[in-house]
Amino acid sequence: MSKLKLQMQISLDGFVATTDSKPVISNWNDELRKYSITNLERVDYILLGSKTALDFIPFWAGVAANPNDPDRQLGKLLTDIPKIIFSKKITKSTLANAKMENGDLVDEIKKLKKENGNDIIVYGGVDFVSSLISNQLIDEYHLLVRPAALGSGMPIFKQTTNLELIKATPFSGGTVILKYEPAKK
Repeated sequence: MSKLKLQMQISLDGFVATTDSKPVISNWNDELRKYSITNLERVDYILLGSKTALDFIPFWAGVAANPNDPDRQLGKLLTDIPKIIFSKKITKSTLANAKMENGDLVDEIKKLKKENGNDIIVYGGVDFVSSLISNQLIDEYHLLVRPAALGSGMPIFKQTTNLELIKATPFSGGTVILKYEPAKK
């Protein structure tokens, strides 16, 4: 059975984006790049909400195509791994290496997790990830906590969610990756 992993940047006060939808950007460096690449090594699918997919897929394809970009290896992985875009409105994808999914979110994720294969990873968006969390579909949380507080913004946790800390890894630049699993009942 596959695990659904969430990897997302988050502020110290729990926001993943500002109120005007600008994402939290960590102090990106070689350590974080390597962590992100390692986190993708055993992934069969990337899940995305439809709003996020419109920016995410073309951005990383451009990175992958640029031989001078330090994130080229990460971009290649993010481009080559098949994407599943969840949308209630859009029925056909025009984005490369991506298919649309319009079925029931919980049912479709449970089906994907039952497939034989590697893990699944999700990067966003805010509403999509919040839905996955509220439906208890995330098996591993990889939260890249940026050393800054926004004061207000867009949270992904919109209800009480009990987690168990598996590992905390500090990186130069101040970002700490907190790996959690859902707390055992």
